[in-house]
Amino acid sequence: MKLVNPYLLAVIIGLAIPFIPEMEPFPIILGIIYFICGSLFAFVWPKPSWRWAIWITGPMTVLLLLSVLFAGQVDVFLKKDLPLLLLAITTTGLGSFLFAGLKNKRTTEIKK
Repeated sequence: MKLVNPYLLAVIIGLAIPFIPEMEPFPIILGIIYFICGSLFAFVWPKPSWRWAIWITGPMTVLLLLSVLFAGQVDVFLKKDLPLLLLAITTTGLGSFLFAGLKNKRTTEIKK
């Protein structure tokens, strides 16, 4: 019996991360937070590996695209939001890919 659905948990965390207080001067902190989240998900549930980046950053992507669709201001999106979105997707994917590989390597060594 599963206590928690990991995909639902990833979406909830993905919705919560953008509401962390403003980190304008240091977007690297946001990248580190996404890296840690992707790493934790991939270490606990290594099978989907890089797909955790999609589940975690998906809500932020949808919110940003809806914002552009309904509010316009494509120039603000391209200058401010797109670099943060790319940073989040890249760091989450990198963390989940690395830690899923680490977990898979570790479990194969234990089985030997």
